[in-house]
Amino acid sequence: MNTGTLKYKSNTQGAHRFTMYLFIITTSMTFAGFTSAFIVQKGKGGAWTSFNIPIEFLFSTITIILSSICLHYAHKANLAGNKPKTTYGLLATVVLGIVFCMLQFLGWNELNNAGIYLSFNPNPAGPYFLVITFMHALHVIVAIIFLLIAFFHAVVIYKNPTDSTILEDIESNESGLLKIRTDLLSLFWHYMGILWIYLYIFLTFNLK
Repeated sequence: MNTGTLKYKSNTQGAHRFTMYLFIITTSMTFAGFTSAFIVQKGKGGAWTSFNIPIEFLFSTITIILSSICLHYAHKANLAGNKPKTTYGLLATVVLGIVFCMLQFLGWNELNNAGIYLSFNPNPAGPYFLVITFMHALHVIVAIIFLLIAFFHAVVIYKNPTDSTILEDIESNESGLLKIRTDLLSLFWHYMGILWIYLYIFLTFNLK
C-alpha cells in the first residue's frame, strides 16, 4: 500500500472522528442544559418531591459498563484483524445494549406504578427524571442501530474476506471501512456509558 493511500485513510478517519467529537460536544451541551434546568427547578422548591430511583437503573448502569468492555474487545480484535472475535464482541454489545434499554423501560414502569408520570403536576421531579433518562436511551437506541449495521458488516467480511493490499480505496476496502465504523462506534458508545454513569450519580444524589 503506497504512502498516498495511507495518508488518505488517515485523513478520512480523522475527519470522521472530528465530526463525532462535534456531535459529542453538542450532546454534552444538551444534557448539561437538562441537568441545569433540573437543579434550577429543584431550587424553586414548591411541589418538588424526591423519590427513590428504582433498582433497575442500577442494573442498567452495570449493563452499559459491561457493554463498553465488550465493544472495546471487539474494536481491539478488529484492529488485530480477528474477524470472529470482532463479530462476537459486536453481537455481545448489541445484546447488552438492548438489555440496557429494557431495564430502563422496566425502571420507567416502576415509576409509573409509583404514581410518577410525565406531568409537572403535582411533582416536577418525575418529568425531569423521565425526560433526561429517555433522551439518553434514545441516543443509545440510535447507537444500537449502527452497531447492528457494523455487526452484519463484520459477518459479511468474515464470510467473504477482502484483501486490503488489493482494495486500497478506503470506501471500497470493506475491512478498512469496518475499522472506521468500530472506531467511531467505540468512541460514541463509551461516551454514552460515561454520560449515563454521570447522569445516574447526578440524579441519585439530587433526588435524595
